[in-house]
Amino acid sequence: MNEVTRSLLDKDAKAIMAYAESNMRLTVAAGMLGIDYRTLDTRLNYIYKRSKLNPKKFRDLVELVRLVDERTEE
Repeated sequence: MNEVTRSLLDKDAKAIMAYAESNMRLTVAAGMLGIDYRTLDTRLNYIYKRSKLNPKKFRDLVELVRLVDERTEE
């Protein structure tokens, strides 16, 4: 498990997966999580600060989804 994977909290992983499953639509993902879209936006920014992977960029989101999947397999 790498440093980025270890730094992801359960709520971060859920936010990443909901954002990916909603095709990067903030309001849809927020609705899936039952939170306000501004809360999700703050959470995604926090993930970016900690991981240096920006979930709002497709390539970084794909990498984050891969890391979340890797984490859940362990």
